[in-house]
Amino acid sequence: MVPDESSQMKSLWIWVTILVLALISPTVADELPAGFQHIPGSSFDWAIAPGTGQPPDALSRLVESHLQRLRQWLGSRSQRKPLVVLVVSNAALNRTLTHYGSDPVPGWVPAVALTRKGTVIIDVQYMAANPIAGSATVVHELAHLVLEEAAGKLPRWVHEGIAQSAAHQLPDPSTRRNLILQARGAALVPITDLDQYLPKTHVRASLLYAEAYSFIEWTRRNFDHQLHKRILARCRDGTPWQQGFEQETGLNIDDATRMWSEELARSDVYLGLIVDLILSWKGLALLVIIAAAVQSVRRRKRLRQMEEEEWQSQRFPTSDGQNQKDNSDDIS
Repeated sequence: MVPDESSQMKSLWIWVTILVLALISPTVADELPAGFQHIPGSSFDWAIAPGTGQPPDALSRLVESHLQRLRQWLGSRSQRKPLVVLVVSNAALNRTLTHYGSDPVPGWVPAVALTRKGTVIIDVQYMAANPIAGSATVVHELAHLVLEEAAGKLPRWVHEGIAQSAAHQLPDPSTRRNLILQARGAALVPITDLDQYLPKTHVRASLLYAEAYSFIEWTRRNFDHQLHKRILARCRDGTPWQQGFEQETGLNIDDATRMWSEELARSDVYLGLIVDLILSWKGLALLVIIAAAVQSVRRRKRLRQMEEEEWQSQRFPTSDGQNQKDNSDDIS
C-alpha cells in the first residue's frame, strides 16, 4: 500500500519538528560547565563539580521529598526534571553562575535558583557546616523553581514570602520585634510596593523579607491550605497575582493587608526585646552582673550550710550524730 500525500507530509513535519527541537534544545550535559559530572535521576538530575564527591543520601531525600510536596501544595503540573548543581565554595558557585550568564552573589549566599533554567546551584561546603539552615535554604530555592513552574512570572515579594514560608524560615526575634513596632506605628511598606524597595542582597532587606513572610503566613492561617494553589492557577492563565488573590478570598489586597497589620500590631514584643538586650553591650554587662549575683547567693548559701554542719559536729561529736549509749561511768 502506497501512503497518500497527506500522510507523507505529516511524517515529514514530524521529523522536521524533532530535528529542530534537537538543534535548539541542547542536552543538560552540553550546558554544564567543563568537568562537571551529570547524574540522571528519576525526578531531578545532579551536576557534580570536580572534587565534590557523590551527592549525600540525605540531600537526595530532601530534594526528592520537598520537590514533590511543593508541587502538590502550589499546584505545579510540570514534568520537567530540575537540575541540582553541587559546588564546593562560594567562589565555585559564582563561577557556575557566570557560566549560566547570571550575576555573582555575595559570600554569604549558599544557594541560587535559576528559575527559568530549572536549576538550583548549592554550595555543599555551607551545607556541611550548617545542616539545618542549609536544608531550609535548599527547600527555599526549590520553592522558587516550583513557583515558576506553577505560575510563571510573579511579584518578587510573593516569591520570597512563599519560599520562606515553605522552608519555615522564621524571622529572628529582633527582626520580628521591629516588624511589630512598625505595624503599631503604621510604618510598614505597603505589600504591593515591596518590589520597589527590595534590594538584591537579602542582608539589607531582612525587615522587608520578614514582612513578605508574615503576610503569606497570615493568609495560610486565615484561609484554606489550597488558597495559593488556586491563586497560582489563575496566574498561570494570565491573571495578575493581586487580582487572583482578590478573586479567591473576596478581599481586596488593601483590606487584607490592613487586617494582617492590625493582627501583627497586637503581637507582643518581649522576646525580641530580650534578644536585643542579650546581644547588646548593656545586655552582656547585665548578664555578667546577674551571674555575679547568682554566684554570691550560692556562696552565702554554702557558707551557711558549712556553719550548720560545724555546729552540729560540735554538739554531737560522734561520727553518726548524738551518742545514744553515753555512759558517764565509762572512763577511757
